[in-house]
Amino acid sequence: MLPITSIEQLIECFDDAEPSEQASILKRTNISVSDFEKYASWIDGKYSRNCFVRRDSFEMILICWDEDAKTPIHDHDGQHCWVLQVSGSIVEKRFEKNDGGFTVVDEAVLNAGSLSYMNDKMGYHTLENNSKSQAMTLHIYANPINQCNVYNEEKSKFEVKEMDYDTVHKLDLSTASKK
Repeated sequence: MLPITSIEQLIECFDDAEPSEQASILKRTNISVSDFEKYASWIDGKYSRNCFVRRDSFEMILICWDEDAKTPIHDHDGQHCWVLQVSGSIVEKRFEKNDGGFTVVDEAVLNAGSLSYMNDKMGYHTLENNSKSQAMTLHIYANPINQCNVYNEEKSKFEVKEMDYDTVHKLDLSTASKK
C-alpha cells in the first residue's frame, strides 16, 4: 500500500475505512511536519487541543505540547485513541488502578513517527513532554470524545471533564459532506 502523505488524504482514508482498517491506515502515514504547523497553536507551559476534523465516527486533534506540559491521568470514555508523534518527543505512562492509587504498568518514549494506541480496557494513561523543546502529536479518536474521566490528585478521585478545543479549523475537502 502507498504511504499517506497529506492530511487531506488521511481524512479521506478514514472517511472510507472500517474500524478494523484504521490502525493500518495510521501505520502508512508519512505527513510532513509543515503540513501540521498550519493547525498548531501554543500555550505557555501547557498543551493545546486543535481540532481540524470531526465526524460522527472519528475526530482528529493536533495537540501542541509546550515544554513540561502534561495531561492528568485519564480514560477515553470508551473510545479508541491513537497517538501519532508528529514532532519532538513525549512520554506516555500507562496505569492500572489499585486500592492504593495507581501502578505504572508501562512507560514509553514516543519519538517522531511513533504510533501508540489506547482504550479503556487497557487502563489509564498520561502524556508528558519532558523534553526541553515543543512537540506535536496527532490524536485520532474513534468515535469523538465529548467527555472523559480525569484523575484529580488533590481530591484523590476521578472527575468527569467535558472536552473542548483550543482551536477548531474547517478543512475545505470535497468529502466534508460525506459523513
